[in-house]
Formats: sequence, C-alpha cells, structure tokens
Amino acid sequence: MNLANKITIIRIFLVPIFLICILIDLWETRLLALMIFILGGVTDVIDGIIARRKKITTSFGSSLDPLADKLLITTAFICFLGFKELKIPSWTVVVIVVRDYIITWLRSVSYNKSSIPADSFAKIKTFLQNITVVIILLLLVFKKQILFYEVSKIILEIFPVVAMIIIAIFTLLSGVVYIIKYRKLLVENFSKN
Repeated sequence: MNLANKITIIRIFLVPIFLICILIDLWETRLLALMIFILGGVTDVIDGIIARRKKITTSFGSSLDPLADKLLITTAFICFLGFKELKIPSWTVVVIVVRDYIITWLRSVSYNKSSIPADSFAKIKTFLQNITVVIILLLLVFKKQILFYEVSKIILEIFPVVAMIIIAIFTLLSGVVYIIKYRKLLVENFSKN
C-alpha cells in the first residue's frame, strides 16, 4: 500500500474520533472536532499531491479518497441535525448525503473503465460544504460566548439554516450537472456490466 492510500485510511480513522469530539458538549472537544475536520481537509490535499507527484494513483485510492471525504463531511452534517440551536432543516442534509454518496458510487464503479473527474462545479460544492462545516463548528465552539449577545444568537440561528439550504441546492444542481455531463459514459459503463 502506498503512502497516499495510507494517509486516506488515516482520514477514515479520524471520523469516529471527530464524531466523539463533536458529540461531547464541551467547547474543548468541539474545538478538537474542528481541528480534526481541518486535519482531514489538509491530509486530503496532501495525499492527492503525493499520489500525483509520485504517480502512484491507484483505483483503490481513487475509490477510497472520495469516500473518506464523504464520511467526514456527512458525519458533520448529520451531527449538526442534533443541535437544536442550529435549526438545520433535515431535508438539506438528506439531499447532500444522498447526492454525494450516489455520485461517489457512480464515480467509483466507472473508474475502472474510464476516469470521471470532479468538475469545477463539484469542487465549488465541496469548498462551500467544507467552509460551512468549519464556520458551524466555530459557532459551536464559541456557543456560550455567542449566546451572551443577542445579535450573535441570531447569527447562530440563521447562518446554519441559510448556508445549508444554499449548499443543498448547489449540491443537487452539481449532481444533475454531473449526471448530464457524464450520462453517455455512465450508460456505456453500466451496459458493459
């Protein structure tokens, strides 16, 4: 197993640690969850750079890498539903999770025949998702300080809802664009099976 794949596997092992940290209602553990989430993003970039520079991309890594990304981000979004102060509509998380796992699955089953890269629309979606998770985690870390100020309380209640609705719409649109853009290749790949 090459170094890039080992880093990807480490990212997967970070998910349960992230989950435990976010669920413990202490600002210190929420801060640790934030740092783990950022570490997951940094290691994603690092394993991609290593795989490309050393030319050690594998079908295993190409399938596992997006799955590792989805595990961390969907764990965060699902956990956010448990925070009543965030008031995140559950349909937004369902749209994000279902779209991301369907597209990840389509990409992984198509990879062996033809590579289907993430387009710029999908990269923007991922960026928006990651930034939103970081901001919401920051809000949770500083929740007690935020709730002290009435204006900040409004931010805690409004930002997550608006951000998640925007991300859900963008995520759905990027999934539709993906399927339209690669429908011929997807049909060819599935008809060969």
